[in-house]
Amino acid sequence: MTEHTSTATRPISDSRLRTYGVACATSGVLGVITGLLTLLYAPAVPSNQWSYPFSTTTLWVVSLGLAITHVLSAVGFLGVLRARPYGEHRAAAVMLRIAVAGFALLSIAELLSGAIGARDVDSVSATWVGTVFGVASLMTALGGLVAGAVIVRTHRWTGTGAWMVFASGAVMLVLVTPANVTGNLVFRIVALILWSLTFVPLGRTLTRSTVG
Repeated sequence: MTEHTSTATRPISDSRLRTYGVACATSGVLGVITGLLTLLYAPAVPSNQWSYPFSTTTLWVVSLGLAITHVLSAVGFLGVLRARPYGEHRAAAVMLRIAVAGFALLSIAELLSGAIGARDVDSVSATWVGTVFGVASLMTALGGLVAGAVIVRTHRWTGTGAWMVFASGAVMLVLVTPANVTGNLVFRIVALILWSLTFVPLGRTLTRSTVG
């Protein structure tokens, strides 16, 4: 009699998840550092200029760094898709993909932002770039909220990291979006720092996760 051992449903470790996790955590650290440096930066231009508080050259550097940061966040969410902490819930997978697309659009928006640094905040180009930021932010927020709620309910992940997909969406919707509407620099940067912080424990959880 032949004995068969099945491992088809057993979670398996995946070295790529560690890479995704490191990318995700790195995006959070970069976001926090950028936010803190922005708060400490002495304004170099008038407050009605799009690049405020940076010079146009500095804004290009910051925008490029943030574009890379958003790409790393997208990689982190791709890691969540691979880890499947939401089980067989297809809606969660769909919303995570929407969030990934949102991060990609945020990267594009950052590059567009760098290109219009010398424009007035009330210019047509600034309005269009702001709209791109708004759409991208909404995509990441809704994707994180819906998928994150499913992840929390399925209990495949435990600890702080299990809440971070949901938290990223919640902070974006409840803090970052209103901060952008007010135009208050300090409020906006503090909100973005809090948003960035959600990616650090999420990345840590991914590095320890398995493909479920």
